[in-house]
Amino acid sequence: MTSTETLSAADLDAESAPADMGLGEDRGSGGSLPLDVAERAFDLLMRGPEPLSVDGAQLGNGLPARPIPLSELREMLLHPSCSRATRDHVWRHLIGQARDHRGAWMVAAVILAIPMLRRLMTALVGAIPAERIDREDLEAEVLTAYLEALCEVNLAWSHPLLRLSRLTHTAVLRAHATGQPTLLADPDLTDRADSGRQTLAYPAGHPDQLLAQAVAQRIVTAAEAQLIICTRLEGMPLSAYCRRDGLLYCTAIKRRQRAETALHQAIQRGDL
Repeated sequence: MTSTETLSAADLDAESAPADMGLGEDRGSGGSLPLDVAERAFDLLMRGPEPLSVDGAQLGNGLPARPIPLSELREMLLHPSCSRATRDHVWRHLIGQARDHRGAWMVAAVILAIPMLRRLMTALVGAIPAERIDREDLEAEVLTAYLEALCEVNLAWSHPLLRLSRLTHTAVLRAHATGQPTLLADPDLTDRADSGRQTLAYPAGHPDQLLAQAVAQRIVTAAEAQLIICTRLEGMPLSAYCRRDGLLYCTAIKRRQRAETALHQAIQRGDL
């Protein structure tokens, strides 16, 4: 399994986030959407005499017994003749490679999931009002949530790609939950022995006062509160906030997720 180009873990990692893939850098050049950026990165990986490949003989499950370039593997997985068992087996291997080696394999795991990710985008565009987030930001959030799901999904579950889709969908919806505090169930509860993991949705009311109190109690920092105010309450696109403050998109979204998780936990405890 080789590649003519390899992306370093540093290129795909920001504050322990699964990957960034240079989204922050590319967004200003040509206005490309994040999934388009990933596809261009994949094209680079597949150039040359030794493109990134899997060993079909080692994987088995009806695959040709030879090195299979990932561009060819993508076509095989999409073909109607490919069985569910083969798809599941290949996806477990891809997820394992992405976790172990990151870099190029993270890019590959994104590209082979592009059809699923684009279907998710269609569903989320209908579920989240356009005035709350632009398509560029939403696509970047979907990509970030998917990369986190790659690191979280339980490989003992059946249908790993379906599980990745559910985890990604739930994470994005959870990030945009509004209204009175409500509990959002964790996806795939029927497959979990510890099915109690739930998260409080972002509350309505007087969020400015809530954030000021949270800063005073050191639940979140002033910078984290400002990030939430700008991107949640004032409607500034997260991409614009990142450009203004010189942050990578993945870094900003992880900070906001951590801060909002701390707020939710404080509300559940009755501290706010």
